[in-house]
Amino acid sequence: MRRSLRSTLLSSLFVLVLAVVVLGGVLVQRSVSTNASGPAVGTKEVFPPPWCTWGANEEFHLLHGYYVPWTTNSTAYQWPDRARQFGWQVHIKAVNGDIVAMQPWVQGAYASGHVAVVVKVYSNGSVDASTTAWGSNFWVRHIIHIYQGHGILFIHR
Repeated sequence: MRRSLRSTLLSSLFVLVLAVVVLGGVLVQRSVSTNASGPAVGTKEVFPPPWCTWGANEEFHLLHGYYVPWTTNSTAYQWPDRARQFGWQVHIKAVNGDIVAMQPWVQGAYASGHVAVVVKVYSNGSVDASTTAWGSNFWVRHIIHIYQGHGILFIHR
């Protein structure tokens, strides 16, 4: 399948940003089962850029080789429920490479909540996460610091 130039450029940009982030800390990837008996995975990007759902799904795909499988009822705050429906794990503690889901109005998230990808976990349980659609320029990938607590969940397959 032929990829568009825009998709190729965006993927290259994410790899570059990810490489810079990884050089600042150790990236520990979770071992993932890709056999048919494991939870479902997505095969393509379905979220519109530059929203956080698109940014998180793209970065998650770069790290793990697959997308999230949920495509409907998938506003950021809904990701933990959708993940459970697809057999994915939802926890209150993070591992590098997890998706962090923020509920509405928690730690800077707006009414739709927010999702990002964990790039560093600190000993106190807080994390640095890579995200789009944060701040005044939605297209710029930001690293944000998130504390464990109310309205914060971590997703992995």
